[in-house]
Amino acid sequence: MFVDLGITGQFIGAERGNYRIAIEIKELRGKSPMVELEQAMGQYTLYRLLLAQVDPERSLYLAVSTQVYKELFQEPIGKLVIRDLPLNLLIVDVETVEVKQWIPRL
Repeated sequence: MFVDLGITGQFIGAERGNYRIAIEIKELRGKSPMVELEQAMGQYTLYRLLLAQVDPERSLYLAVSTQVYKELFQEPIGKLVIRDLPLNLLIVDVETVEVKQWIPRL
């Protein structure tokens, strides 16, 4: 099932053995990093809720670039988001198209 919520970014599903994930890719290139973070977290939460209904075995990850991770998620508010929200995070080097780090929620 594909749900188009009119959201910028890409949504990808992947499987490896019995482990299934969905990835929401966000660029967060707006003028205000805080507004972009608020929007991304709201969209992520909505996708997580929808995915729980249509494919509860699939884990949702939010993918961001290494630059966004350093500039936003290494700041106090970003660390708080990672620590306290049900967020799976994937950090990607966009130049090499390589996953640099997986941060699953605990």
